[in-house]
Amino acid sequence: MSKFMNPFTDYAFKKLFGEDDAKIYLIDFLNSILGNNIPFITDIQHKRTELLGRHNTDRNSIFDLYCTTEYGEKIIIEMQKIEQTYFKDRSLFYVSSAIQEQNRKGKVSGLEWDFKLSPVYCVAILNFSFDDKHPDKYLHIGKLLDIETHEELMDRINFAFIEMPKFKKTLNNCETKQDKWLYTLYNLERLQDVPSELEDDVFLEFFHKAEISALKGEERGNYEDSLKYFRDLHIIEIQNHQKGMQKGMQQGIQQGIEQGEINKALEIAVNMKRKGLDINTIAEITNLSVDEINKL
Repeated sequence: MSKFMNPFTDYAFKKLFGEDDAKIYLIDFLNSILGNNIPFITDIQHKRTELLGRHNTDRNSIFDLYCTTEYGEKIIIEMQKIEQTYFKDRSLFYVSSAIQEQNRKGKVSGLEWDFKLSPVYCVAILNFSFDDKHPDKYLHIGKLLDIETHEELMDRINFAFIEMPKFKKTLNNCETKQDKWLYTLYNLERLQDVPSELEDDVFLEFFHKAEISALKGEERGNYEDSLKYFRDLHIIEIQNHQKGMQKGMQQGIQQGIEQGEINKALEIAVNMKRKGLDINTIAEITNLSVDEINKL
């Protein structure tokens, strides 16, 4: 039995970071991830996690967590449980929704909105990897840069993608607050006690909040339902992966058979051509085209 909740479940993630008494954990986590890319956060306000489109036909954006800092930055936090092919596109859609939302103020002091925007940050915690080119790079920070100078062109659109399966550090190698947070998230469900390396106030309180035994009645049922859903998704993902591998193997075998038949036909055509048989006759026997036979 696990002592602590699985933070990759919807219920646990929102309880551990989305409740009012969990702001301290969310602020500490965001500062560790975004670092110098955002003014140091000391306070946040949770916002509704659904942004409605401007028209009835528009798609809505539903976030795991959505908050505003004391300086006005908008931060979207997403926990993605299974692989999604177009997750980067989805993240861009989220950021675009948070930008368009700022137009809903209408007129300000009797004047039309002047298009001044607050920066939007999308922090995505991914339970899968999407970048095979950099096997050791688990944190990707992105924003709009000048192609030639690589200098910041605009600070209004920002992304932080965290590929959790790539985080391989042991506790002995976790030197920064960011390391400790990522280690905790990735290993929380497997731990039975609070490691001595994490015995400072923030983590001690976080581990206490994450204890499954602290959940009572309906809370316990909601977590178990969320955990079952997470495990079902994981099983489906494994099955789909296995089916994909099996299909690929079958296609490879079939292609091998077909290529073998072609090679055999070419070998026969070469022998017939050496014996002076008519090209059209060779084509009829081997099912090769006249052009293919002429090239032999």
